[in-house]
Amino acid sequence: MNTFTLSIAAGIGASVLGASFAHAATAIVSVHAAAPQVIVVEVQTATTNEAGGTATKPDVLDLTLSKWLVNSRVALGISRMSTPYDEQKALTNASPNLFPVTVRHKIYLRLDKPLVQGQPYTIVTPYGATRLPFDNRSTWCESIKVNQTGYSKLASSRFANFGAYLGDAGSLKLPAGSRYEVIEERSGKVVLGGEAQYIKDDTAIAGASSGEHVYRLRLDQLGEGGPYFVSVPGCGRSRSFAVGDDASRKIAYVSARGMYHQRCGTALKQPYTRFTREMCHATVADTRTPWVATPVLSVPANAVMKPLIGGHHDAGDFDRRPMHTIIPILMLSYFDAFPTHFVDRQYNIPESGNGIPDFVDEALWAVLSWENLQVTDTHDPQLGGVRAGTEMNRHPAYGVHSAASDPGRYGTWAVSEEVTALSAGIFAHAARVIRPHDAARANALVQRARLAWRYLEKTAAPGAAKARFMYPALQLYLATGEERYHTLFKNAAQAIVVKNGTWPEQYLPGNASAAVQSVHFVSYLTAHGRAVDPVLTQALKNRIVSFADSGGYIGPAPESQAYPQGASKFLSWGATTTQGKYADVYAFASLFAANDAKKQAYINAVSQYADFSLGLNPLGRSFVTGLGTDTPQSPAHLDSYFTKHGLSDGTGTDPHVKAIGNVPGIVVYGPTEGRSGAAYQTAVSNKLYPAWDKLPVLRRWGDGWSLINSSEFSTWETMVWNTAMHGFLYNASQDPDATSMPAECDGPTCAETKPNACVIEPTTGALALSGLASNIVCVQRTDNWAQQRVVNGKARFATPRATAGTGVYGFSAVNSYGACTTKVAQLTCKLP
Repeated sequence: MNTFTLSIAAGIGASVLGASFAHAATAIVSVHAAAPQVIVVEVQTATTNEAGGTATKPDVLDLTLSKWLVNSRVALGISRMSTPYDEQKALTNASPNLFPVTVRHKIYLRLDKPLVQGQPYTIVTPYGATRLPFDNRSTWCESIKVNQTGYSKLASSRFANFGAYLGDAGSLKLPAGSRYEVIEERSGKVVLGGEAQYIKDDTAIAGASSGEHVYRLRLDQLGEGGPYFVSVPGCGRSRSFAVGDDASRKIAYVSARGMYHQRCGTALKQPYTRFTREMCHATVADTRTPWVATPVLSVPANAVMKPLIGGHHDAGDFDRRPMHTIIPILMLSYFDAFPTHFVDRQYNIPESGNGIPDFVDEALWAVLSWENLQVTDTHDPQLGGVRAGTEMNRHPAYGVHSAASDPGRYGTWAVSEEVTALSAGIFAHAARVIRPHDAARANALVQRARLAWRYLEKTAAPGAAKARFMYPALQLYLATGEERYHTLFKNAAQAIVVKNGTWPEQYLPGNASAAVQSVHFVSYLTAHGRAVDPVLTQALKNRIVSFADSGGYIGPAPESQAYPQGASKFLSWGATTTQGKYADVYAFASLFAANDAKKQAYINAVSQYADFSLGLNPLGRSFVTGLGTDTPQSPAHLDSYFTKHGLSDGTGTDPHVKAIGNVPGIVVYGPTEGRSGAAYQTAVSNKLYPAWDKLPVLRRWGDGWSLINSSEFSTWETMVWNTAMHGFLYNASQDPDATSMPAECDGPTCAETKPNACVIEPTTGALALSGLASNIVCVQRTDNWAQQRVVNGKARFATPRATAGTGVYGFSAVNSYGACTTKVAQLTCKLP
């Protein structure tokens, strides 16, 4: 019999009733399914100005059962889940400040019979009537959770989940023997099918719980391609997704460019991004304020402001803090370990085309901030030391300031032993990576590393077994070959990593509070041309593999868990979406696996972790802007306010101001176990229903910028870890389309060309270009990077012989070396 079981049946109808004071709903925004006998009506209530605290409560809805009819029959049961959907800028002319919050409410209607294919359902509600023509292939089923962009082709184990959660009615089980199909969207062909596998009763409230009965829908045998969707008969379909490089390329691109969009001390311009802004935070005062646990930094009115560019600022406060040192360490270490995964011209950033992989270029922008924070005045007693970052004494305001219009005066934190030590390692590490491309800069970076080390020798004990000294000793040895650094590294690595040290000087992958992560020593184990201690090398490899085999410090491997989330404890800000932090040990373990089966298991773990923040999670949504179908609406990102609403920030003369959405590539913090009691945060979190503490932990999230623990982010906590993870899962050097992402242009500075501007001559195979836009002065083939100057809108590449689909980039400038710069167009060449 096609029935299902509610796990908390008594909860049905437990929402506040009272139609006489029910909140006014502005619209029914969607109707879809949640299970074979459950229709979901989603209503949006009018935006309310919330003060937070006890003054903010969930909206009151009219859930009188007799007023909810399906095909003229009263629903068997009703339940509710309410989640903040969006938030406007604060109303600061009121006392207290008010926060305009919009909430969407999912009303679950339980029917006495399963949904029938092709059957129309008319639903009458207190908020209007709507209609659902149910179809297994077109009706969205919110309980089918997938990676909404796409799965890596590297994985041999991949899956979707089915998990229904009906708000204050809890979860339900699928009928025994329930099946699913995977359908190719364009052709309608069924390409895979199977039986849903019951995984776990995950209906607890505490811990990393979903609140669901969780089922696996295996996708292992699904080939590269797409878009696909999963269909569960009687419930409907999932969001669309793909498998393979097309998806992985996009994910890697958006993730890495998320870092680019957070660059500090520079403007963001077309054709590198449509999310433009003017120069930001280009000067700071050298205040050298001592670091404190709750950072507050004031700049005297008469302070001299000096240029300082580089680094990636955070979220809504634009700081560059000591913790940002992990960004270049992580990126450079991943390049060491997986160099073929990154190529030049991959991300369409200003440095693209310089011969250096774009991933490294982005890491070098992070390095630049620490270069500029180093004390280089020979008369300064702190010569060689590195200031610990930049900050100011307040936060800029959402909806008022962008990074470019921020009027704050930023100062520097004091020279720090830890930051100086890590910077010494960063400089030496970057020098080694960049040397094949730019020997002069490499030499300069080595000198900076030595200068920082000399400062440490005068002021600290760099021979101590601490991570802050182990990493720079390693990198100085690899950059210079000097044995003294090798000895220091070996002693520290043996004490901290091999023998497990003492807290916090321990190697605990996935635990960001531990001093050592894999990236602090993995360069010793990858190809670098220096002699290594074979016993220590094997011991370090064994430690990585041991953690991978035992499931890491934070939680067990994702294959065995209800959802591939990663953290089973310490579910604080960012812990539930920074899967790269938990995948890290598996990525490196794949280099040292004992056999192919082990290697594949490690790769599978990384791939599964990557799926979580992109939609394979209990809420069935992406936590990354610009990736997926259901994405964050209101991240705590000041620049996004202006791009989302199409408003000018008051700087520059950018003619492209229009509503284009949130800046892509932001990984918001996502669900957290606890929440802040600050009024500006409870203005959002108190709108949830069921209440925050009554929800399963992985559902404790609201989409409002002032709910910081849900909607903020940081480049060092969430973004860079996931950027590295997605880089691991996409081998750009093996994808002929790795550099095919087009320039981001949509205005008069962008080139317009005729449809047949590039043709392939049939007899010779030469590429002939004509009718090029007037601002295209130089062109470049995408297959061999040959360049030609444009004359009268024309250019020609006689050799090598081109094939259909060969591409050409158009550029609007030529540099002093005669090379094309500033990409403004991309053309695909065709046979006439």
